[in-house]
Amino acid sequence: MADRYAFQSPFSRGAGSDPWFTVGNIAVTTTTAITALGVFGVLLFVVESGFGPLGSALVLSDDAILRGQVWRFLTYFIPASGGFFFGLLSLIFFYLIGSQFENMLGRRAYTGLFLSLLLIPAVLGVLVAVAIGASVPVFGLSMIFLGIAAGFSAAVPQARSFFNIPFWALVAFIFVVQLLGVLASRDISGLVMLVASGAIGLVVTRSLGFSSVEWIPAIKLPGIVSGEPTAGAPSKPAKAPKKRGKRFGRKKASSDAKLRSVPTGPTAASEAEIDALLDQVSEQGMGSLTKQQKQTLERHAKQMRKRRDG
Repeated sequence: MADRYAFQSPFSRGAGSDPWFTVGNIAVTTTTAITALGVFGVLLFVVESGFGPLGSALVLSDDAILRGQVWRFLTYFIPASGGFFFGLLSLIFFYLIGSQFENMLGRRAYTGLFLSLLLIPAVLGVLVAVAIGASVPVFGLSMIFLGIAAGFSAAVPQARSFFNIPFWALVAFIFVVQLLGVLASRDISGLVMLVASGAIGLVVTRSLGFSSVEWIPAIKLPGIVSGEPTAGAPSKPAKAPKKRGKRFGRKKASSDAKLRSVPTGPTAASEAEIDALLDQVSEQGMGSLTKQQKQTLERHAKQMRKRRDG
């Protein structure tokens, strides 16, 4: 199964996402930490034979949140909301796809995407549930995985799944099945959460520059999502060098001029070149690029990840 979901991307080839820290020989990435919490939730489901006192205190509940239990916005993905088998299956697919997507986006941008998928649909779902006097649905990691999978499909549209089925088609099928389920139960809150999850995965991936699918809108992202202090903001112009006194001499001034001429980041010309390459990929696909153009695009992607991951 791991080989089946080992996809290639022009943005991730030869790169990698550094872990936040290591525990022995285990590299703790965002995906690893979330999966570990999910395993705890599955074991808790077994120990408590369902939702016991601890599991019930973690799931999303509009009544409990109105009573001040706001931690539920951060913990509702932990319990195995679909039962033991479905919860374990969700964990496996989340780890397989999430680890590759984190490797592609970089740890900070991926963490920002996960937090967006965790918080925004939950807040919207609670607000709608309170407004219409209904209960918020008990969604867990499966809903967040839907957003991750949607974003991954947009970034790697050529990816294949079981029986050579396009991965995006599999994700679309899962989304439609869940959508029909909430429509059948007239669950407006659940409908809002599902649509929000899929939309966030697509828009954030496109806005980070990892998708060339034209019908997906791109927006300016806050720093917590993009992994940068000001996403999309124009870079500040370099300060003019201070004038030096005559006592330094012409030789010293010439040496300083050479040092200042060394480029420290992408120039306006290189940014224009990258924009042109991305437009070409969007219109004609990766196959239209020459080997040198692909290498230029890969170098630019690596520089983006280095700046984002600090």
